[in-house]
Amino acid sequence: MKTISKRQVSFRGRQFSCQRILFSSSLLACFLLFGMNEVSAQSKIDFGIDLIKTECLDCHSGPQSEGELDLAAVLNHRPLVKNLSVWRNISQRIQLGDMPPPDEATLEPTEKQQFEHWFRQSIEQFDYDSVAQPGYTPPRRLTHSEYRHTIRDLIGVDLADTTKFPQDLSGSSGFKNSANTLFLQGSLFEKYSQSAEEIMTAVFADNAPRLMELAKSQILAPGKLHEETEDQGKAILQAFCRRAFRRPATAAEIKGLNQIFLDEFSNSQRLEPAIQKTLTAVLVMPQFLLKIESAMKDSEPEPINDFDLASRLSYFLWASMPDEELLQLAEQGSLSKPEVLQAQISRMLNNRRSKTLGYVFGGQWLGFEDVGIRRRQDPIDNPWCTESLMTAMRAESALFLHSLIRNDRPLSELINARYTFLNEELANHYRIRGITGEAMRKVNLKTQLRGGILTQASVLSITAFPDRTSPVVRGHWVLDTILGTPPPEPPPNVSEISEEVLDRDDLSFREKVQQHSNNINCKSCHQEMDPIGFSLENYDNFGRYRTRQFGKKIDARGQLPDGTQFEGSQDLKNIIVSNRMPNLTRQLTEKLLTYALGRQLEYYDEATIRSIVNSTTKNEYRFQTLIESVIYSQPFLNRQLPEDSYDEQ
Repeated sequence: MKTISKRQVSFRGRQFSCQRILFSSSLLACFLLFGMNEVSAQSKIDFGIDLIKTECLDCHSGPQSEGELDLAAVLNHRPLVKNLSVWRNISQRIQLGDMPPPDEATLEPTEKQQFEHWFRQSIEQFDYDSVAQPGYTPPRRLTHSEYRHTIRDLIGVDLADTTKFPQDLSGSSGFKNSANTLFLQGSLFEKYSQSAEEIMTAVFADNAPRLMELAKSQILAPGKLHEETEDQGKAILQAFCRRAFRRPATAAEIKGLNQIFLDEFSNSQRLEPAIQKTLTAVLVMPQFLLKIESAMKDSEPEPINDFDLASRLSYFLWASMPDEELLQLAEQGSLSKPEVLQAQISRMLNNRRSKTLGYVFGGQWLGFEDVGIRRRQDPIDNPWCTESLMTAMRAESALFLHSLIRNDRPLSELINARYTFLNEELANHYRIRGITGEAMRKVNLKTQLRGGILTQASVLSITAFPDRTSPVVRGHWVLDTILGTPPPEPPPNVSEISEEVLDRDDLSFREKVQQHSNNINCKSCHQEMDPIGFSLENYDNFGRYRTRQFGKKIDARGQLPDGTQFEGSQDLKNIIVSNRMPNLTRQLTEKLLTYALGRQLEYYDEATIRSIVNSTTKNEYRFQTLIESVIYSQPFLNRQLPEDSYDEQ
């Protein structure tokens, strides 16, 4: 074995020590460099938060916050995207120079740039896949339209009169089927009880009309299979409850109802009165009046069962109960199979009941359901504004939207379609000749003045004041309702055009609006809204086309903040279709998903929204791709119990 001298050992020891020192020094340098980079990165991560704390909290903190904006509370919410709209508003205000206000120290350009960089990194580029979850929709009652449609499909006759019910309210989602507004008040329950009695009395009347006799025979049909009265009653109840509850009734539910039946039968000794009273009781049970899904197993996300899927599908596409085919597939456990679900979506969209996507979804999203209810003209001064005309106006928009969905047209045709739906009265309103009769029918348009939702009378009337048009209202409506890009809320104490300015004969209407819009506090928002509104100014406050107003030619020109110039409705449509399809697609996605789920969207739905938008865009913006993507989405097919707290530590 080779001998190693002491000198060699000493040298090697010194060599090892030097290497260790060099390694330690290098490691320390790496730690220092990493630490500096980490501090720098952290400072960039926190820049926006630090800026808000130093520049904004003096005015926007606590219960007395200016503009009712408590940024101190917003900063405590994690992730920050829980208040995405607030952060976007803050970013927009900072970039426009509205924040800090003029009487405060302004931000340096570099500070604005740093904030915008922070906003992009921390807010706009947040990883939503990390928080994606299906969400939770609590039990909620049927809306009035859902109640009417469900009674119609359950009984076979349209008997439900909801005109005396307390009015349904739109939730923060913008739709009346939102769970946060669908409570079962005592006054409404009294109306349900009265309605149930009236419906069953009509069906089981001794001298009922032929249609009622048909409905009664369908209800009593299961009883023909049994000889014993109790067996007859139980069979009728099981068949009726299976449809009324949108699932098979439990043994306990049938037992309780059967007791009502037996008690009544012992008094009358007649089958029909006993069944009538028992079915009246069914129509006021929570299982009928409420959409209640099966109990969850635990707090983790889980797929909904096939009966719940059948109800979600039917109330989304039909605003009504599942039909027999859906219930049978649910009983077989096959509805959730992809190929079966795909076939059912196609079948349901081709069914006449899918018109509710136009009348209910479209009417609430676009607002045209208010025509003739909240928006109308005085019939004394305007004898042309008849109930039949306003009905046709609503029908045009509803049938148009439904046709786009049913025929799988591209989303762009919502804006620039060359056809619409008219009857004689509405065609005369538009000065379109050659249409006769009361029936609504598809009409190919030869004029450039009509076509697409923006030039339909229903929309033009709800985006105007009762006595005049409003370019501001119309511009805001297009940005908000159609494109989902609303301008910031107006500053406090900003009023409409003053009566003094409106009464000036030396100014055109456009000049009157521009005088108001040139206010330094209003200009930044109006430069985006007003050009859009002025391009629709050739249409009066009830959608009639005109070229002059107050003796002056209407100026329908506009220029967007980016310098784009255009004139009239046709140019506006071209701009939207050419440049704003991503906005339109996202807006339609959010609205359809909101309506389908029956709840307002939350921050954790963003991953789903982006996925649906991506699928729709890839398939040429087709309507049915959008519908199918909503149905196949995680929140539609799954559910999860609500979070214990929305504020993460």
